[in-house]
Amino acid sequence: MENLTAENSLRLIAETIERSRNAIAKNSGKPIILWGALVTITSFIIWALWTKTGTPMWNLLWFAMTAIGGVCTHFIIRKQEKVPENEIKRIMGKIWQWFGIFSTGFYALIWIAALILHAKGASTILNVNLTLIITLMMGLCGAISGAVMKMKAITLSATLATAFSVLLILLVPDGSPVQILSFAILGVFALIIPGIIFQKKNTK
Repeated sequence: MENLTAENSLRLIAETIERSRNAIAKNSGKPIILWGALVTITSFIIWALWTKTGTPMWNLLWFAMTAIGGVCTHFIIRKQEKVPENEIKRIMGKIWQWFGIFSTGFYALIWIAALILHAKGASTILNVNLTLIITLMMGLCGAISGAVMKMKAITLSATLATAFSVLLILLVPDGSPVQILSFAILGVFALIIPGIIFQKKNTK
């Protein structure tokens, strides 16, 4: 009887976790597709403006994209069915929360280091490939998200997208605006396609 109770408990836990995954998939499709579209479009806009003007300052448009995405996501989520708090939802949220913190923090640290060097009169130029680092972090978060959701297609898509993005970055000259197109690859294959997979799972 004790074994039967233990088996029932394990089955109940497994069913609860699976329901959590399904609930997250149900509500994640549209927001992920939105962010994928924003990342892809923004990367093309920055690439075009950077190529035309020769200045990388257009990368500041990423902050505008983040603000727009945040507002749009708020309205999308508000119209969706509320998903009860659960461990899977918490893990997924933390993955992308820390991606945002690390990406923004690393960008800020580069500026702080540059300002300190400038104040000290140093002639050293910081040579940090921020695009490569953020690409790797974004791809890793996408692959982990797929693993947490037990969706091999998403993990594979994010992994391949990261590989092609990194290859693009390594093949073009350092500092070239073409490198920014790596985010377009990630936007399509690590965000839009997984979002579509979530949407299809939702309609089943």
